[in-house]
Amino acid sequence: MEGWLVLDGYEDEPAAFGVPNYLGFHIRYICGVLEARGVPYTYMTIDEWRMHQKPRLAEPEDRNALKRELSELDGAVVLAGAVVPGKYVRGTPISRREMDEVLAILPSGQPVLCGGWAIRHWRYDGWIPLRSNLFCAVQDTDASLDHYLSTGEWGHARRTPEQWTRWAHAGASSKAVMEHPDLTAPDGSPGPLTYEIELYQGCVRFKRGCKFCIEPKKGLPLWRSEEDVLGELTAAMDAGVRHVRIGGATDIYTYRAEGVEELEYPIPDPEPIAKVLHGAREDERLDILHVDNANPSIIAESIEPSTEITKTLVETLSDGAVLSFGLESADPTVHEQNWLNCNPEQLRIAIRLVNEHGRQRGERGLPRLLPGLNFIAGLNGETEATYRMNLELLASLRNEGLWLRRINIRQVEGQGFQEIPEQTFREFKREVRESIDRPLLKEMLPVGTILRDVWWEAHDDRIRRPEQVLDPSYREASIHGAPGITFGRQIGAYPILVGVPYKIPLETGSDILVTGHGMRSITGVEVGLDVNSATQQQFMAIPGIGSKGAWRLVSARARAASRGVAFDSVESAFAAARLDFPATADSVLSCDA
Repeated sequence: MEGWLVLDGYEDEPAAFGVPNYLGFHIRYICGVLEARGVPYTYMTIDEWRMHQKPRLAEPEDRNALKRELSELDGAVVLAGAVVPGKYVRGTPISRREMDEVLAILPSGQPVLCGGWAIRHWRYDGWIPLRSNLFCAVQDTDASLDHYLSTGEWGHARRTPEQWTRWAHAGASSKAVMEHPDLTAPDGSPGPLTYEIELYQGCVRFKRGCKFCIEPKKGLPLWRSEEDVLGELTAAMDAGVRHVRIGGATDIYTYRAEGVEELEYPIPDPEPIAKVLHGAREDERLDILHVDNANPSIIAESIEPSTEITKTLVETLSDGAVLSFGLESADPTVHEQNWLNCNPEQLRIAIRLVNEHGRQRGERGLPRLLPGLNFIAGLNGETEATYRMNLELLASLRNEGLWLRRINIRQVEGQGFQEIPEQTFREFKREVRESIDRPLLKEMLPVGTILRDVWWEAHDDRIRRPEQVLDPSYREASIHGAPGITFGRQIGAYPILVGVPYKIPLETGSDILVTGHGMRSITGVEVGLDVNSATQQQFMAIPGIGSKGAWRLVSARARAASRGVAFDSVESAFAAARLDFPATADSVLSCDA
């Protein structure tokens, strides 16, 4: 380790996502400060700390060796940005306990800067680390670091527009990008890294925003120019980035909108966002391009410009794009007491508009653009009747034939809110998953749908375990088709979890055919399996074959091989096994003989 240690604890905020395979922008700005100053540093993710450094804490000799290594550092910056509760497949944000462990092993007196919204949240709950020369930033962590490097003293600071540009561009080719574990796949091809880029800061509802949300606290929106955003994207592409989500915005439709300071519903301007999106697509190196949040009330109150923006999104984004709509509650009492951003009727208008233009299927097999819907439990004014209203709204959307790509149900965190009725909440979640989510998945992705470029991330569990990163055997071609389960997702925003009932080498990609549906996930089988080499497990995964049919195919192939013969077609394999030819066999199986 050299210079400063930059420990990426991952950010997860309403308008900022940095949990792998995403790379957040705040950690890049921190690295950008050091890059711009020519200060040496070491970048490390919290998962790399867990796998390579944390085990050394258990034995006194190893612990002392680590402490000596850390004592050679000039200082440390730790970003802890977890705010939104959730489950993660590929990485997990730093916990408060882990933060304490890191601070305990860093040498006493060494300058340490902690930043991110989680730090503020923990301090609000009474977290007071007992160490000297520790500073917790409550404004911009990058600017506080720059202030310390300039003056030798800690202080809260906000970045200027000029610093924002400088650090964003420098961070685009920093170690946070170049040394990120997800930038490159084991075979040297582009990995699943998705570069989250900040479009603007703040919220158009800065005067009276949703009480539970941190974004209005950031104040009046500060826009980045189109040229600034595109310049950073070019720098990121030069560094090897191929997947991008335009985040850092509470509402993509209000980027450079008119009347932000005067109007309750600022008027969207289609031109600036079109310039950003079309400009991004001019770079042929860009693969996946997605966005994140949108405010349904803005769409509903300005249909004409919102329609133009929606058409631009459909034209430029990769399929599978999701606009996150934050209704939070269909209860008017909850809406009023918590200053929520839209009502059910505005939501319905916005969902209709996005469905009208975005339901067509794209190259990867997904609808091009669909809304996602967020509910939050525990808001003030909530009663058991609140959950009935939420279900009635969802049922009415289903009855109208409207599609929702996903429904997020979360519990509010922090003080100032109320306890939830646990039983009612659990029943609400179960009803949504069973009666809304599963039927929607079946309708959007019926059996037989082919999804392209699924990235395989974990075996036998939906969470990737450390040994699956450290042990290369999980990525070897020899395991392909072995018994087990493999989980993966397409690259992009809010991807659908895919489970396949056999082993696939991790950190590789495949096309799959949908064979079944869970409540929020699907099962599938790879397409293009060779009938002369497919395993029994792979045959069993194909609808219409089953375990007995799979065994007969393997046996028939073995008998043919004993005579020095290979099947010359998929049909001949089924004929030799005396099996009916299933409808999906042509889509799944091939013959290379």
